[in-house]
Parts: sequence; structure tokens; C-alpha cells
Amino acid sequence: MQISLQKINQQPNQRLIVKESVQLDGLVDEVLGLEQIEPVQVEAVFQNVGSRLYHGEVMESTQAVLTCSRCLAGYTMPLQAEWSERFTDEESRAIDSEEEIVHLVEAQTIDLDPYIRESLVLTIPFVPLCKEDCKGLCPVCGANKNVRECSCVVERIDPRLAALQDLFKE
Repeated sequence: MQISLQKINQQPNQRLIVKESVQLDGLVDEVLGLEQIEPVQVEAVFQNVGSRLYHGEVMESTQAVLTCSRCLAGYTMPLQAEWSERFTDEESRAIDSEEEIVHLVEAQTIDLDPYIRESLVLTIPFVPLCKEDCKGLCPVCGANKNVRECSCVVERIDPRLAALQDLFKE
């Protein structure tokens, strides 16, 4: 998604609103647990805030199919993100400090794709779960415990005490 500084400057003291659908190619291969993602609906609002400084507020939303980390089933999850950034086309005004970041724009266009991609990746859960109380898979037979219960016996014995188990067999 490209935003032209000329379009922003044509409307001084007014906001430039751009709505677009962005396809994030290759994201499925890069993010673990992401099976599919729909095009991202992006609404960007940009304004010239004076002295070659541009402020942008962006809202984005999409649907993604994720793999549950417990039961390995695919499920659909809405993803939404909001962020704002400042840009300038003057090298001396670009700032990268702890308090403030002003990004330098080259070629009179702001490329929002890296920012859209980054904010969306940050909204994807690190450990995706289809539901909070997902029971997962049986470690013996591999059955999805959310679908059916199995009759497998799963005993967990502390390996340090496993030798004591032989005493009870006598």
C-alpha cells in the first residue's frame, strides 16, 4: 500500500483517507501455526502536521485460519490492529530515539506494507488455542479429546521414583 506525499500536501489541514485491500504474500510460510490468511482490509488516515512532518493512523482487519497448538485442529480467528506512525521526507527531521520515531520517506511515497505486516504478525497468538479449555490430543492413541474421550490409561510416574514401583509388585 503506497501513500503519496503529494496527495497529502494537496489537502493542507485536511486528512487523506485511503481504504485498500492488501495481500500479504508469503506470511503463511513465515508464521508457525498460520494456515491461511484473507486479504487485509486497511484504512489509513494521513495528515500533514506541519514542517514536512506527516502523521498516519492505520486500522487493519482480516480473518486467519490458525492451527491449535493442543489439538492440531484448524480454526478461524479475526485479527485486528491499530497503529500510528510519523514520517518525514527531510533527512534532518528523521528521529530514532526511545521517546520518538520519525521514519524517513524516500521517493515521495510511504510504503505501508512492512508496517501492516509487522502489526498483523504481532496480533497472532504465540500459542494459538481453538478454545481456552481445549483438551488436546491423547498421548497414547492420538485421539482429539475435544471430539471424543478415549479409554487410554495415562499414568505419570516421576522417573526418580520409578524403581519404587517394583517393590509393590512383590
